[in-house]
Amino acid sequence: MKVLAVENNLELLKLLSHLLEKEGFETQTATGGEEALRKFAEKKPDIACLDILLEDISGYEVCRQMRAADADMPILLITSKSRPADIEEGMKAGATEYIIKPFDLMSITVLLHKTARTRLERIDPDAAAKFFDFGDMRVYPAQLRGERDGSEIPLNLREVNILSLLHGQKGNLVANDKISALCWKSENMPPEKALEWQIQQLRKKIEADPANPGLIRTGDGGYLFG
Repeated sequence: MKVLAVENNLELLKLLSHLLEKEGFETQTATGGEEALRKFAEKKPDIACLDILLEDISGYEVCRQMRAADADMPILLITSKSRPADIEEGMKAGATEYIIKPFDLMSITVLLHKTARTRLERIDPDAAAKFFDFGDMRVYPAQLRGERDGSEIPLNLREVNILSLLHGQKGNLVANDKISALCWKSENMPPEKALEWQIQQLRKKIEADPANPGLIRTGDGGYLFG
């Protein structure tokens, strides 16, 4: 799922991009309105995260043009402008959500997951009901969640993709490089460490005993399910 992040503060843009990529989104960035509209037209993002205070074009105007071109795409306005009149103008411009800086990382992560689920279900209305069984857990890819014994297990896009890949190759070893292609490319981590970290995080969510995993097993040069 593609996200266009638009922010003129480079440090904040880096933080937002880092968060998006960590959660499994394919991220495009822009620092100005003209660049944002060009990438919007070229890349056809599924979600836009948009600052209002841009140097060339107001984020309100960027939002209006995006909304005119795509009536359904979620647009999250992320801004320091907090007056009621600002919020009203943002919603009239077509924003789906209005987020005031500074934002809480956990809150915005939850909001992004909710927005992604809504977008996935809108793209394919039948997708919400689709599932596959991964051991004793049922996975609903479009809902970004698993379920076990009536309890919900939240999953991000990357985790769903890894589980889908392993499920499709049930009983067969899936090579590290094939799984790594789905994993977060952290500038602070070499690919093998990024994959190891990702599998550890996923095991913490889905394994009864992450130290002795029974669902995602380690093989020679890869991982396997079943």
